[in-house]
This record gives sequence, structure tokens and C-alpha cells, in this order.
Amino acid sequence: MSAYLRATLLLLSVGLCQVAQAQVSKGNLILLNRGVQIAGLVTPDNYFHPDTFSNAYYNTVTFNFNSSGNLGPISVFTGPAPGSTWARWIADETNMPGMGVNANGVSRTNEIPYLSQLVAAQLGDEWNLNDDATRNRLVTWFTNVHSSWPNVILYHNNWGGQIADPQLGDFVTRAQPDMMCFDTYPWQSVYDINQPNHTGPPIPGPGSGLVASWFGFLRQDREYARAVQIPLGVYRQTFHALQDYNSTVYRDPSASELRLDTFAPMAFGAKFFTDFTYNTGASSLFTNAFGGAGDSFPNTNGLYAEITDINKRARNLGRALTRLTPITIEHQAGYTTSILILRGKDASGNLSPVPTGFLTQNATNAYTYWQKALNDPFLTAWSVTNSAHLKNNGYPGDVIIAWFKVLDEALDGTGYNSQLYFMVVNCLTDPTGTAADCKQRINLDFSNPPQTTAVLLDPETGSLQTNNLTLAFGNYRLTLDLNGGDAALFKLQTGAPFVGYVPPAAARITVSSRTNAVNLSIAGTVGCRYELEYATSLPGAWTPLTNLVLFSSPYVFQDSLANGDARFYRVTGSSY
Repeated sequence: MSAYLRATLLLLSVGLCQVAQAQVSKGNLILLNRGVQIAGLVTPDNYFHPDTFSNAYYNTVTFNFNSSGNLGPISVFTGPAPGSTWARWIADETNMPGMGVNANGVSRTNEIPYLSQLVAAQLGDEWNLNDDATRNRLVTWFTNVHSSWPNVILYHNNWGGQIADPQLGDFVTRAQPDMMCFDTYPWQSVYDINQPNHTGPPIPGPGSGLVASWFGFLRQDREYARAVQIPLGVYRQTFHALQDYNSTVYRDPSASELRLDTFAPMAFGAKFFTDFTYNTGASSLFTNAFGGAGDSFPNTNGLYAEITDINKRARNLGRALTRLTPITIEHQAGYTTSILILRGKDASGNLSPVPTGFLTQNATNAYTYWQKALNDPFLTAWSVTNSAHLKNNGYPGDVIIAWFKVLDEALDGTGYNSQLYFMVVNCLTDPTGTAADCKQRINLDFSNPPQTTAVLLDPETGSLQTNNLTLAFGNYRLTLDLNGGDAALFKLQTGAPFVGYVPPAAARITVSSRTNAVNLSIAGTVGCRYELEYATSLPGAWTPLTNLVLFSSPYVFQDSLANGDARFYRVTGSSY
């Protein structure tokens, strides 16, 4: 059903405003409507092809400070206004989107027609927030800009472990960022001055202190995000670099490592990914044989093919994960127990290190702190086998089990409560070979499950599949065969719908005016995602306005972009 209203409206810098559900933070609400964000950090002065980008299932262009470069204006990268979803780094207080001039002297007013598609703005990068003056400056910045950008995720990024807990906690409390974000790049080689380019053998993932440190940093930011119920964002390593100044060699990740770089953070609650970097000469995804840079199609390599599959899987999993949040109960003060790490071994048979913030009951435990029936009432036992037996001398690698609950009870309909979801990640990786070379079989045994089936979200297709649980030593077993770095998301069958898969009913719109805005009251299925479109005449072309998830029916959405134009509106059920 379409509605028509003519009104005289003021054009706002960000003119779409959804009335937020009280229990859902601004950052989570934006990701509910737009989906998991898979971004590539784009340098506008290097070659960029929108089809190469979108064919790899990226959905957000993140500009490295400038949204225009030698190749042209923002439209080159996001299409005609309002364009596709984009984000940008913000260098300082005068550098906000649509304001001032960029490094090439081009006025940022050329961004204004695209602001409705601006999904995120990173305010500064890796500032030393341990310094009180710097932290206060950033807090002031957030305080000043929050109200002007109601539909943009505002955040800051630090490297993993850069900021001490007291200072990080103070920043989160006073600045109230819309998302936590950090970068850590674990895929490295030994720095050896006796080797060409000072590059020695690759440091493997299984049993690596680098991977354990990365998990510890994921855990730190997850805990701050979880405490205030905001999303977690991470940078993925898609670059190589030799850094003589600190004796560090960053190498291109392998297929299994690139997968783990996505799905391990997802198990920790990450919903926003930015590749560092996408189209520079250091990119892992393109082979620039002549010393150039860019994403020209002939330059795509095997890791580009891998990231294409990974991004597709991440966006499919995101249909549910944007509606989920880590469970909130921790059973040991100061430690994370809502994630279980089944400790694998390195190639010599030694147990992998325990990441900071996790606890084992004694030094010989093969898993981090866990007690039956604390995180869920059913999980009883498990086993892990390096089924490919091609890497790591046949020893198993780590496995992550994480527990999630529904972000808001309305999101899986009104008839069910307290549904639990499991995410399992195979952390076995190797610097060489395929992801299949690191396949592991993971058996999970459940005692007295509500039914003898489990519902899994197939990350390859985005469809749901029902798996039978088999009897095993008096319990019911779910068997997962996962390639290196891959993940599974499932819930035990309870009769409740899988979150994100509640079928939407036809919706209705009623329209009313208010000062500088139009209120659209949308009646539909609670918990479902709808696409709102408008046209300026009938018959005429329909233009997407926004996606939104209904937390109630009716649900109010404000359109402040009509600017005196006649608009017709329609709304249809949608999926990611």
C-alpha cells in the first residue's frame, strides 16, 4: 500500500531517522537495518572498479580520509547519488563528511548528496587514549557530533592492547561510541636479516602466541562492547608489509587464515569488518606485477576468490548475527566464560596458549573454564579430530564455542523467549595449502535436548537446514565438519523460529506530517525486515529509501529528505 503527502521540509545532513527500540543501541539498530558490514579500505587515488568490489560481496566502501581522488568524485566509487553504502575515516574535528576540503583541495560538499548512505565514520585512528588530554579531546569530539549524526555509526579505532583497561573504560563511559573497534594483524613471518627482504619462515597459527594474543584483544573489546550493548568492529589483515623499524614482517594470509580472520571475530560478536587494505599495492587480494596498485580484474588472485566466498558466508551468517548478542552471564569475575576455547596443539604436540582473560582450572586442562549447564542446559561433552590429517602433524587445532541470545525478544516473534544459539569455529590454520587441508571434525554431545534435531544456518547458501542428532553414549550428538577457519551457527530445535527467518507479512503505511519531517507508521510482522521505497510520481521509478526492522507494529519511521517534494511510499518484506 502506498501513501502520498506533500510538505515543505528542511533538508538535514542526515535525514532518515528510525525511532530506536529502547533495548537496542544505535549501532546495533543501524546494523539490523543494513546488515553485517563488509568494508574494504579504499585509497581513491588507486584504481577502483565497483564491479570487482561488489562481486566479492563487499557492501561498504570505506574511504581512507578522502572520498574523491585523481580518478574522480565519490560517484566513481559509490554510483550516482545517493549511491551505495560508504564510510570514511575522519582525520580531525574539521574533517566531518560534507564539511571543509579534502587533501586535494576539493570541497567536501560533494559528499552531501550521498549522506543518506553514510553508514559509519571513524573519528581518528590509533590515538593514544592513555594520555588524558588526548582522551578528553576525543570524548569532547564524540559529545559534540553525536546528535548531528543519528544514522551513522561513530567510532574510534585502536590497535589491540594499545589502551589500558582503566583508560579504555573511561573512554567508553564518557564518549559513548556507537561501536568498539580495534586492529591486530596476526599473520606474520620471522624477521631475519640474513634472508632476502629480511623475511624468514612463516609463523604458523596453531599454538602461536600471535593468535592467542589476538584472541585476548578480541576478548577485551568484546567485553566493553558487551557491557554497554554496542557492536564490535575489527580490521582484517589483507596486506603484506616489511617493517624494518620494528623488525616485523606481515605476510599475506593463507586461505584458512583469511577465513579465521573473519569467523573468529564473529564468534566474539563482531558485526563490522574493514579490510586493511583493499586496493593499494600492499593488498593481498591483487597481484600488481608491474608495481602498480588497484583492483583491475586481471590482477585478482587466489585470495580474492577466497575473500569472495568468505564475504558471502559472513553476510549470510549476518542475517542472524545482527539479531544476536553474546550471553551476558560470566561465572568468574574478570574472566570470559561465555566463550569456550577447546585447546588444540602445535606441530610439536604442545597445548596452545590460553589467551588473556580466559581461565583454566589447572595447567593440564584441554579447554578454558566451563561447567555443565551454566551457559546452556544441554552441552555435555565434545571431541575434536584433525580429520584432513595434512597439517599440524595431524594434531587438532583450537575450536571456539560461543553462546548467543536474541538481541531483543521481539526479533524472533512474540511467542518465544530465551532462545540460545551456538557458534562453532574451527581455528586450525596453516600458512600453506587450502582451507580443506585444515578440516576438523567436531562432535558436540547434548544431554536431554528439547528435540533430536538442530537447525543450522548454511553459510554458503543462506538457507536453514535441519540436522538429526545421533545417539552417542547416552547423549545426542551433532557432528560438524568444518574447513580451516570456517564456522557453524545453529540452535537446538525448540519449535521457535530461527532469528532473521520469521516470514514477513504484507505491511501497511499511514503518513502524517510533523515539523521538518514526515512520520511513516508501518504495520507489519514484528521482528521482520522491510524495505521502504519512494517515488516522486505514479507511474514512476521506485527508489530505495531505507531498510528497517520492526520492533513493534505499528512502527514509526521519520523521512526528513522529502524537502518539499511529492513522494509516494511503499514497503515490502525483505531479507539480507
